[in-house]
Amino acid sequence: MGKISYEQLNQQPRGRRNATSAFGVVIALLIVGGLIVAVLFPPVEGVKTGVPVSRKVSTLNYPAVVTQTVGQPMGGTWTLPTSVATIGDARFVLDTGNNRILELDTRGHLTNTFDLATDGRLNLRQPMSIATDGSRLFVANSLAAEIVVLQLSGAVDRVIGLEVQPGGRVPRPIGVAVAPDGRIIVSDADNHQVLILDHEGHTLSAFGTGTRAGGSQGLNVPGGLAVDAESFIYVVDTLNGRIVKLSPEGEFIRDFASLADTAGSLARPKGVAVDGKGRVFVSDGLQAAIEVFGPNGDYLGVIGRRDTEDPAAGSIFETPSGLTLSGDTMIVVDGVLGLILLQLSDPSANGGAGE
Repeated sequence: MGKISYEQLNQQPRGRRNATSAFGVVIALLIVGGLIVAVLFPPVEGVKTGVPVSRKVSTLNYPAVVTQTVGQPMGGTWTLPTSVATIGDARFVLDTGNNRILELDTRGHLTNTFDLATDGRLNLRQPMSIATDGSRLFVANSLAAEIVVLQLSGAVDRVIGLEVQPGGRVPRPIGVAVAPDGRIIVSDADNHQVLILDHEGHTLSAFGTGTRAGGSQGLNVPGGLAVDAESFIYVVDTLNGRIVKLSPEGEFIRDFASLADTAGSLARPKGVAVDGKGRVFVSDGLQAAIEVFGPNGDYLGVIGRRDTEDPAAGSIFETPSGLTLSGDTMIVVDGVLGLILLQLSDPSANGGAGE
């Protein structure tokens, strides 16, 4: 429809009354438009309070209690912590913002810093994930397209370069895990694949089409990784909003959750961990929560609500990402809040996740 002018209607502007009416219409439209935007795109974080607000409405709360928080290491600082690995009483935190690894004791004191000054070969460039086999550290050095293997002293054991596949892009590893038999699992975000490497770093198999995909065939920006005691692999399929479970050989078995912002779904999954009973814990950075699923995909509840009686209550997290489990203790790495330690309880002891 073309523009309508006063000349076409053989009319002239009537001055103040019509101008006032037009102004009122504009205001009304702005109000209606604002309401529509508010309904379609409700805020995830409270702008005024600074407290993340989840849109999830489930009354299921997975039992967990905060036992310790480390906003900054005593005797040091980090800029953007993203991942943590534990060996005994030592916690190795990936300080992605400063391209280094910080070793902390159980009280949160800084005991070591691993960077170029430690070993000239430790040239970290936006490292995104850290894992351990119990005696060494494995770092996904994303912008260098490599996995760096470190001794616990911080000395580089070896560097595994990831090769560009025919027709593919330069790999960008953002997740790493180590299987019980020593195989190295890597998520390549830019090629949308999970790689299974042998002890020496040679590729044994890969899951994913090499391009954005879904279903049982592929992934859309794979991220965090976990491996259970039987070598099954759990992959954060970031932009598909799910967790993909693979066999030890890298074959699709099933998935958990789907992309949404309601209870039992995932909006922007970041990290994943699996306990000894097959329960799957997933950090959701957009929802500021930890979602928990049973071995068969049943939704067991949410961790992180400030008031467990109020489904609309804010979260104790800001931007949860990396997760690690040691027995019934979970460490959550939050890019804003630092380390948050949780004591988990077995919901089956109380007949399931509580309301």
